[in-house]
Amino acid sequence: MATRVVPLESSHQAKKFDCENADLNFFLQATAAQHQRKFLSKTYVLIDDHAPTEVLGFYTLAVRKMISKLELPPAMAKRLPRDIPGLSLARLAVDRHVKGKGLGEYLLFDGMNRARRVAAEIGGFAIFVDAKDDNAAAFYRRYGFTPFPDDPLTLLMPFAEIPR
Repeated sequence: MATRVVPLESSHQAKKFDCENADLNFFLQATAAQHQRKFLSKTYVLIDDHAPTEVLGFYTLAVRKMISKLELPPAMAKRLPRDIPGLSLARLAVDRHVKGKGLGEYLLFDGMNRARRVAAEIGGFAIFVDAKDDNAAAFYRRYGFTPFPDDPLTLLMPFAEIPR
């Protein structure tokens, strides 16, 4: 399987995507393209070169509102300004037919590295994730994301700590 991540386009068969989460399916199928046209977020899809219109997985990146450093873990907040800029990994999902093949990890690292490249151009402290539930939060913690002290479903990773 020769996979690659590309921006979502109208040729991608988003309607066939099923990650077994109705909210994530609906976002990809009905909202992602609208958000792109309005420059609200950007969605990237994982495809196989042998079936380039089939969506195996996706993630969405967006600019995040400024976060007060008081929300961050205290050790991380030291020497930071009052408000912290960053990007959000707003959504990430893999089609049910290809779950368990490491594609979620592949998408996560692609998204983290893409966000780091953007931050290198425009600035930003971290990539943030708003996990949907405890299982999703555990997935991100396995890769080094740190939960907020008062909200364990909101996690972050400073761009300086993203592995290359």
